Amino acid sequence: MSGHARRRAGHKQPRTGAGRGAERPAGRGRGNKQLPRWWGMDLAPARLAIAGGLGFSLLRAALQWVAPVPLKMVFDNVLGHHRLPQALSWLPTDRHSLLYVLCAAMAVTALLLALASYGANALLANAGQQVVFDLRNRLFRHMQAQSSAFHLRRPVGDLLARLGGDVQAMQSVVVNVVPVVVENSVTIVGMVVIMFVLDWRFSALALLLLPALAWVVRHYMAAIKASQRSARRHEGLASASAQRALASVQVVQAFGAEEAEAGRYADLAMRGLSANRRSVVLQSRFTPLVNLGMTAAIALVVLVGAQEVLSGRLTPGDLLVFSAYFRGMYAPVRQLAKLAGTVGKGQAAAERVNEILSAKEHLPESPRAHRPAQVTGSLVFDDVSFAYPDMGFGLEHVDVHVEPGQTHALVGSTGSGKSTLLRLVARYADPTRGRVLLDGHDLRDLNLAWLRSQMALVPQEMALLRPTVWENIAYGREGASRADAIAAAKAAGVHDVLAGLRNGYDTEVGEGARALSGGQRQCVAIARAMVRDAPLLLLDEPTTGLDPTTESVVLEGLDRLRAGRTTLLVSHQLSAVHGADRITVLSEGHVVEQGSHEQLLNGGRTYADLHRSYGTLLSSDLSTT
Repeated sequence: MSGHARRRAGHKQPRTGAGRGAERPAGRGRGNKQLPRWWGMDLAPARLAIAGGLGFSLLRAALQWVAPVPLKMVFDNVLGHHRLPQALSWLPTDRHSLLYVLCAAMAVTALLLALASYGANALLANAGQQVVFDLRNRLFRHMQAQSSAFHLRRPVGDLLARLGGDVQAMQSVVVNVVPVVVENSVTIVGMVVIMFVLDWRFSALALLLLPALAWVVRHYMAAIKASQRSARRHEGLASASAQRALASVQVVQAFGAEEAEAGRYADLAMRGLSANRRSVVLQSRFTPLVNLGMTAAIALVVLVGAQEVLSGRLTPGDLLVFSAYFRGMYAPVRQLAKLAGTVGKGQAAAERVNEILSAKEHLPESPRAHRPAQVTGSLVFDDVSFAYPDMGFGLEHVDVHVEPGQTHALVGSTGSGKSTLLRLVARYADPTRGRVLLDGHDLRDLNLAWLRSQMALVPQEMALLRPTVWENIAYGREGASRADAIAAAKAAGVHDVLAGLRNGYDTEVGEGARALSGGQRQCVAIARAMVRDAPLLLLDEPTTGLDPTTESVVLEGLDRLRAGRTTLLVSHQLSAVHGADRITVLSEGHVVEQGSHEQLLNGGRTYADLHRSYGTLLSSDLSTT
């Protein structure tokens, strides 16, 4: 291990989103103060906007309570012959003057209502935007923190649909529906109280049809929600189908499967469309039913109220106030009927989002997790067994010791457990039994983000996550510059390959790195591992699929990269493992041989058989060429 690497080992900072997500408890929002959650959304970041919006809602409610009063007085005290109440004796007694005052009061009330409505809607809508923004970020972090088994079971397209369309559906409810419901809820409470103070019998009659309307709302909202749940699920599956087909479009085209993939996508999309159509039909029935119920209730109020006025038990102004309050009470029901589809879609989306947020498949962090001061690079697999869910054991009783600075190769047939050992070192999974030790520390007792910061990975298929070549190299270390990326490529011996690209280090790699060949991608991967300068190096089939010329360049780069680092190398190609200090041969999850290249060849067992098979295949390839 280089002295530079040793100096860096004790103070590397976490750099991967997965590591940070694993440290952060799932579901925790920003800040220490936690407010109640709604639909999985943390309200703390927007608490000031929520408080301001609720304050304006209360003001609007109070104004709604008094808004009908001036009009009542116009009918009773200006047009009628009723005297002003004692509390309002300070108002003008002249009818014309009183009319002017009451009209001015109505205008001021309308202006204040408009200002209060604007303040409430703007603040609550902004708060909704903020909490949904926070939810989307938290959901993405949570997805990254989950184990590889979680991601293997869930299509990427479906996860993207939850992160995009589902969160957007929730945002529509929060921004368009919640402010209306909040304001009207406060208004209704005050109106009901005032109505019962004025005349409790008439108020009870006015609310007679409310239970029936409540049943209609509940029944149709549940049905709309079920339809939207089905629609969102099939839309997610359709998105996953499209993502898979487009990500592998060359394979699809090579096998002439365009029509088959288009048919599969159309089938899933049609199922989502059918569910959305059911929701529209339900919405079309729901709104007229609510309007019919409200019209019947208003007709009942007018009928009975007019009789009360004729009998002298109510004034025309009282009937007017009751009618205004009644309409104000039923307004939220009417609005809910119009927005039922939006609400149902938001509820279904919230269930899908919370299904992901409730997943607890990230690897647990030990309460005693620590960060050693330095790393020498000793790796020990101590009686390690590992079982995949529902698939049985992939490793059984594996004992391997890797000395600091040693290159240790893992070879064996497909499915023998080689890559599983690498996954255990990086703690993408934990052993079912036994321990993996780094410098004598059980990996489960080390800080996860710190542990991964001590490793550099060169996989068989390198993911390139940034637009240009140099940015993908710099991805290996936070804060690395273009100059650092080029210096790392030179140190790894791959500079000539990358500098020879169309635009050199500024070449854009394209979606899926299709602009680069397999060898060029591996050169980027080697330079990325070099710029990371980590004491542990994990190489997973780094030369598979390369032509002999490119393979020799990559092998030379790997030799430079391995210098001074503890290296675990997995490869089917024995040309890549000849220079290893020690080789472990695996078969069906068991260690069958260990030793140097010469020792294993002389042993004449599994490794020697693999070597003969590889030599025969290589000779055949060369003769064909």
